[in-house]
Amino acid sequence: MSDIHRASRKSETVVVTGASAGLGRAIAREFGKNRAKVALLARGQSGLEATRKEIEREGGQALSLPTDVSDPDAVERAASSVEREFGDIDIWINNAMVSVFSPVKEMKPQEFKRVTEVTYLGVVNGTLAALNRMLPRDKGKIVQVG
Repeated sequence: MSDIHRASRKSETVVVTGASAGLGRAIAREFGKNRAKVALLARGQSGLEATRKEIEREGGQALSLPTDVSDPDAVERAASSVEREFGDIDIWINNAMVSVFSPVKEMKPQEFKRVTEVTYLGVVNGTLAALNRMLPRDKGKIVQVG
């Protein structure tokens, strides 16, 4: 049985980064549809709110937390907010990423930097925030989407 369907039995708390669009939004909606409590992390407020409303329309619970995953303090604050609102985090899904479509020779150093900060450090920051909570309980799952 998949984690998505298991969540429906236990009302697990799930964090999804990059939840405002694309795959992250689809993952969040599926968990919500299966009655998980879903925390939505991304920078785009309008996308977060749309995802939250979609989950709630399906009967799920969602918490919208505008967060730049490249900022470790922001990710830590978001994780604390999730646990205050929904309880222990059971599943953390690192899905946030940034892409640049350009010939390499035309890319600027700050574009490489931003891609690295969000796509790589976002995973590091999310994983550390999740482990800070899961290791003391010896319970929880972290999923890396790449």
